[in-house]
Amino acid sequence: MYVFKRDGTRVLFDPNKIVKAINKAMISVDGALYETDTAEEIAELISSRNKDMTVEQIQDLVEEYLMKSERPDVAKAYILYREQRSKARIRNSKLLTAVMKRTEATAVENSNANVDEKSFSGREKEASADVQKIIALDYTLSPEISSAHRDMLLYQHDLEKTNIGMHNCLFADFNELFTNGFSTRNGDIRPPSSFSTACQQVAVIFQCQSQVQFGGVGTVHLDYDLKPFVQKSFRKHMLHYLTDVSEFDEDLAEAVLQKWEPIVIDNEQLKTHLKTAYNYAMKQLEREGKQAAEALYHNLNSLESRAGSQVPFTSINFGRDESTEGRLVSKWMLNASLAGIGKYHLTPIFPISIFQYKQGCNANPGDPNYDLKQLALTSLSKRIYPNFVNCDYSEAHENPDDPDTFYGTMGCRTALGFDRFSQTYNRVGRGNLVPNTMILPKLGIEYGICLGKRTEPDIEGFWSAFEDLLMLCEQGLLERFDIMVNQPPEAAPFMYKNGTMKDAKKCRMSNYEALKHGTLGIGYIGIAETCQALFGKNHAEDPEVHEFALKIVKRINEFAKEASERNDLNFSCYATPAEGLCHTALKALRKQYGIIPNVTDKEFLTNSHHVPVWHKISIFEKLEIEAPFCKYPTGGCITYVELDSTFVKNTKAIEQIIDYAFKTLDIPYLAFNFPIDSCLDCGYQGEFNAECPECGSSNIQQLRRVTGYLTTDYRNFNKGKQAETEARIKHSDFS
Repeated sequence: MYVFKRDGTRVLFDPNKIVKAINKAMISVDGALYETDTAEEIAELISSRNKDMTVEQIQDLVEEYLMKSERPDVAKAYILYREQRSKARIRNSKLLTAVMKRTEATAVENSNANVDEKSFSGREKEASADVQKIIALDYTLSPEISSAHRDMLLYQHDLEKTNIGMHNCLFADFNELFTNGFSTRNGDIRPPSSFSTACQQVAVIFQCQSQVQFGGVGTVHLDYDLKPFVQKSFRKHMLHYLTDVSEFDEDLAEAVLQKWEPIVIDNEQLKTHLKTAYNYAMKQLEREGKQAAEALYHNLNSLESRAGSQVPFTSINFGRDESTEGRLVSKWMLNASLAGIGKYHLTPIFPISIFQYKQGCNANPGDPNYDLKQLALTSLSKRIYPNFVNCDYSEAHENPDDPDTFYGTMGCRTALGFDRFSQTYNRVGRGNLVPNTMILPKLGIEYGICLGKRTEPDIEGFWSAFEDLLMLCEQGLLERFDIMVNQPPEAAPFMYKNGTMKDAKKCRMSNYEALKHGTLGIGYIGIAETCQALFGKNHAEDPEVHEFALKIVKRINEFAKEASERNDLNFSCYATPAEGLCHTALKALRKQYGIIPNVTDKEFLTNSHHVPVWHKISIFEKLEIEAPFCKYPTGGCITYVELDSTFVKNTKAIEQIIDYAFKTLDIPYLAFNFPIDSCLDCGYQGEFNAECPECGSSNIQQLRRVTGYLTTDYRNFNKGKQAETEARIKHSDFS
């Protein structure tokens, strides 16, 4: 007698397997095995048929005989066990299919445009991620949080990182590493002794730190970080002139320099008494600064640090240091941006450069760094970068005597507010630990008029469900935080041994002492679609709807403060960038509710509180509509305007927009979008889309800012982000 298994193979019938299965069912009902006669009798009945059968036919007979016996309760337990096994087989089959699709690159989604999902490491990464996501939802997170994620009500960002307890992003403490040096697994690095070496170490630190987190890594003030090494290089060049050109021995050269200490650029005595050496040193310093800054840009666009050929997601804030050395750092970085990278001097993707706008420093004519603002505008007009961050923002709370409190962003938009543990707004060594994003359009659909179930929105029902969702978001963040803090510091030796994160060296058995300084982001997406679903119009179309939308974001901000007090942790309101989520959430809502005009009829949901990209509106109107929302996302937000590529060449007009956004509207972070097309065959750059006007090539790179940063080509993004980019109107057309 043979049994045909589910995979088609044929094996000899074994009655002992039936006995074991029935006995397991009896134990589950009785708590112990008190008799075996029933199991053996049923096995004998089936065996006596002496007929080849499938596994399913045998299991059907077991159920039938159990129901006829005196143990129907055991039959129910057996049926339940059989159903569970069936579900497990289906799940394993689906998992295997999903993993193979990832492994063979037949299910490329481009949820992160910086990951090459077709590469060996990219395929391995995505396949592994699918497995980790299932484990996280089935075994790690609570049923409530897992269910909310599956229902696309509350989204767990970077779900595959849940089980290993990795955190999101960080403003690395460069001063700590530059002062004490740092170690990697295979060696240790001395503190830099020149500007060029310091720039090399910046790239290495960015690369190493990016491997122990899943988000971006940045510096609050690159000009302050690198200023000491400008001084060191200047002194080296002075010494080099005296020893190699003037042929002094080293002792004599040192004695000469000591006579005119300090050996800094602004020392007028040096200019007078060592004029030739001074001029030589300045010439060499300029050469070193230019080469080192350009090398940094090239390194940050070529040092692949994660699977899928990802380079570190890096951000540099600068523009505030008014010293001669600090100003040189900002100038060199801006000139490196303008110079571009590679054979054709293409626009660099990373680092995301952010110019720190501050009245009295660089905002107005007569400010000591106003010339750097003009250079930043020139770079912006050609490269999209730098973005501008408002250090006069009402929620910045800077200490003018402490650069570590200067306002900056992680480029994409992440910002840091008050740290309840240090009782300061110190931003160095801190980051966003993880965001959870509330899919607000789902509530809008459920309680709005869009489905035709009601003529007036159920506002009371919306607010009640919204409060429940906020509590769920808090729970989800706490579950992720609990996993993170219980990881051993050995899981990220670069961060914890070297102290890139605040108080990292205090961590012993857990990571709590360091991670407590970070923030837990309560994110939101789709304010526009939420309002459309509720009222039939979005927040850019009606003042009352705008006021309602503002109340939503204000309540998230208030709830974040309440959650911070409840849990003695740093919660923040976060205007989610939603790179892959914009399409993932849309697909889920469309599957649940169908196509709803201006809610689920596009391939994307609108990011955070933005005016929909298709809404025809002028530059200043867009800024004015979005500005009131910007006061509340303490975890970060971005405001952008879409421009024609020729409009942005008018740097005076761009400056007026920035000044209005910052001085009048109190917007914290501003960026400008415009097309940058580059021919990869001849290097011609401009806005020309399909074909190069210079050589006729169709080998074109089309750069577009998508979620706060650039990528190699916007067509490498997922379907949702491609559709969103193509749907954008140019706000400069409606001035």
